[in-house]
Amino acid sequence: MHLHAALARALADMGATPLFGLIGDANLYLVDEYIKLDGCRYIDAVNENGAVLMAMGAAMVSGGVGFATITHGPALTNCVTALAEATKSNTPMVLLCGDTDPVAREHLQNIEQRPVILASGAGFEQMRSPETAVADLARAVRRAKAERRPIAFNMPVNHAWADVTYAPVSTQMPPVPMTELPEEALNEAIGMIAAARRPLILAGRGAIDPASRAALLRLARRIEAPLATTIRARGLFRGEDYALGVHGSVSTPAAADAIQGADCLIAFGASLNYHTTADGAFVRDRRVIQIADRMQDLGVCAEPDLGILGHPASVADTFVHWLDEAEIPGSGFTAQLPAKGLDTPEVIPAPGAAEDTVEFLPTMAALNDMLPEDRTIVTDVGRWMVRGYQMMTAPGPLDHVTSASFAAIGLGLATAIGAAAMRPDRPTVLVCGDGGFMLGNLTEFHSAVRAESDLIVIVFNDSSYGAEHIQFRNKQRDPSISLFNWPDFASVARSLGGDGMTLRRASDLDTLRQALDTRDRKRPYLIDVRIDPDHVASW
Repeated sequence: MHLHAALARALADMGATPLFGLIGDANLYLVDEYIKLDGCRYIDAVNENGAVLMAMGAAMVSGGVGFATITHGPALTNCVTALAEATKSNTPMVLLCGDTDPVAREHLQNIEQRPVILASGAGFEQMRSPETAVADLARAVRRAKAERRPIAFNMPVNHAWADVTYAPVSTQMPPVPMTELPEEALNEAIGMIAAARRPLILAGRGAIDPASRAALLRLARRIEAPLATTIRARGLFRGEDYALGVHGSVSTPAAADAIQGADCLIAFGASLNYHTTADGAFVRDRRVIQIADRMQDLGVCAEPDLGILGHPASVADTFVHWLDEAEIPGSGFTAQLPAKGLDTPEVIPAPGAAEDTVEFLPTMAALNDMLPEDRTIVTDVGRWMVRGYQMMTAPGPLDHVTSASFAAIGLGLATAIGAAAMRPDRPTVLVCGDGGFMLGNLTEFHSAVRAESDLIVIVFNDSSYGAEHIQFRNKQRDPSISLFNWPDFASVARSLGGDGMTLRRASDLDTLRQALDTRDRKRPYLIDVRIDPDHVASW
C-alpha cells in the first residue's frame, strides 16, 4: 500500500482513536485513509495549537497516549505553546507532523522543524525512510509513554506515495517490576517514619492508579497520617477520612494548618514543584521522603532527605510490612485532626459588587452544586483558578484536567474537546476567564459544535485581564488598560451553533438550573458569569 495508508493503518492498530488534527498538503491523505478505517474517529480543529491540546486532553482523562496530526511549517510553529504545555504537564502524546520536501528549497512553508520542536521541550522522532516508517512511528509512541511528554513524528511529504509492505509493530512497554529497596534506604525510611509524630502522605500524578491508592491508604492508616494530593492527583482520596485535598498553594486554610504542622512528608509520584510545596514553605523544617518510578523525577524541584526509586504501591506496602515487623506504633497525628471537612473551602461573600454582576465565591459554589456530579472538569488559567481548584470538584484525578502548566490562558476549550471525546457518556465542564475565552478558547468553540461535544463552558467574566488588573490595583494605579468591552458571550455561543445564557444576578441561577437540565447535550452550552473585577477573591 502507499505509505500514507500504511501510517493510517498503523495508527488504527495502535488504538489512536480519536485522532485530532488539521489537514494540509503533508497529512491530508493520511487523515483521509484513517477515517475510512472501521472504528476510527477524526476530530478536526480550527488551529493546529488546538489539535495538540485536544490530544493532550484525551491523554489526560484516558491515562494513555494522545494522537494529533498537522501539516508542516507554520502549522508546526502554531503548536509551540501547546507542545510546551503538554511537556510541562508530563502528558504522553504523539504529534504526526508533515515536513517539506527537501528538494523544494524555496518552498514558502519550509522551516528547520527539529529545533522548533526541541525548543518546546517535546521530543523529536524522524521518519527515516518509507520502509522504516511504521517502526519509527511505533518508536515515537513508546518514547511518549516512557518519557511522559509529547513526541513529534516528522514525516517528509515526498515519501507519502511510496509503495510499502505493511506489518504491525508493537508499542507495548514492559511492566514496572516490584521494588526491592536497598537495606540502607529501607532502614533510613523506616527510621524517619518511626520518629515522626506528625507524618503526612502526599500522592502525585504518578500514584493515582488503583494499586497505589489502596497501598497509600493502608500506609496512612498504619501510621495514622492524613492524606493530601498534588493538583494533578486531585480527588484521589475524596470521601476518605483525614483527606486534606490539595497540598500546596491552593490548600484550604484548614488543610494548610495541618500541613504546616507536619514533621515528615512522604511523597509518592509527586515532583514537589513550587506549587505543591507552596514555594518551599510546606517542605521546610521537616523530613522529606520522595518516592518516584523514574530517576529524573527525584530531587528535581525540592531536595528530599531520602529519594527512593520504585513503584509507589510496592514501596508503600514494603513500608507497612517492616513497620509491622518492628512493631512501631502509629503516630497519633490523625487523632489531633477532624476526620472530615479539611478539604472544604470557605465561601465568604464579598458584598459591594457592581450592579448587574454576581458575587464570585457564592456563585462558584452554586455552580459546583448544580452541575451534574458525574462530570469531567477542565480548568483554564486566570486569577479565579485558585478558588476554582478548591471549589470545582470532580470524581477523581482522571476527571480533572488542567491546562495551566505553562501559565498560558486560552488553552482550556481545545483541551476540553479532547477530554469530552474520551468521555461521551458524561458532560465536560470548562472553567475559564473572559480573557482566556477571547484569546484562544473562542477559536475552538465551533470545533466543539462540530464534534457535538457535551460541553458546558463557564466564563468568569470581569471584562478584564484579571491578573494584570489586580497588580494595578495593588500598586494604586489606574487599571483601565486591563479592561475590555467584550461582546455578549452567550450571543456569540449561539451564533457559532451552541447555546448559552448570562448570569447577572443571583436570581438567574434558578433559570440556569432549568436550562442545564433541558440543554441539548450535542451542543456546547456557555454560561457568561458577570463579576466585578474589584470583587474577585485574591490569589
